[in-house]
Amino acid sequence: MWMSSARFPSTGMLPVRFPCSICGFSPTSWLFFVPQNGFLRIAFARILLSLPFADTYDLEQLELASGSWDIENGALVGRFRGNGGGICYTKRSFPGDILIDFYGTMLSPCNNDLNFVLKAEGWDYERNDAARGFIGGLNGWYEKKAGFEKYPRCDAQALVPCDAVSGQEYHIQEGYCEDTRFLIVDGRLLLEMRDPNPEEFAGFGRIGLGTYCSQIRFRDLKLLRPSWRPLFQSYQANF
Repeated sequence: MWMSSARFPSTGMLPVRFPCSICGFSPTSWLFFVPQNGFLRIAFARILLSLPFADTYDLEQLELASGSWDIENGALVGRFRGNGGGICYTKRSFPGDILIDFYGTMLSPCNNDLNFVLKAEGWDYERNDAARGFIGGLNGWYEKKAGFEKYPRCDAQALVPCDAVSGQEYHIQEGYCEDTRFLIVDGRLLLEMRDPNPEEFAGFGRIGLGTYCSQIRFRDLKLLRPSWRPLFQSYQANF
């Protein structure tokens, strides 16, 4: 009954990230809904890692590959002052379908590049740059865009205009299921992209948070393993 009460209005607003303890599932699991390519994917997700960034213990779970990273007032703050990127990665790798869930804020006066990474290989210390992985962000790509790209070749990319506000906290959920990557911001599905070559990054599974010539605050990071199934959708004429 609880599941059937969810709505999917044409505005794109989604009932995302519900604790499943109220419907008999484990309290360490979540239920979320993503419409995609003519199907509705109803996903049940299990928490793999939770980093609230309350103290330095959580910082020890990360590889601070580039930039400056500190725990400040119960949050992780990343800074990079050059025309480049700072990224920290989980030390553990989580290959396969994945969903990340966190809160992020661009700290004034910065108003660009609240970044995050999925299905990553890690950092290339010889090149001093991110190795293979999907890099996403808000207010990025020098032109205030949101989306993601398959790095470093950037031959697969999905971007939309974005005007996120400095100092405002955003709830960000990004996932990769089978061959589809999607980005949800404050409960709204912002965009999705089919990966034309999903096997290329199949063995990669590190998660990252990033900044690019900016200072960003992150808190309450969760990594989840989604399972999903396609449901057939169709229109019924109402005229």
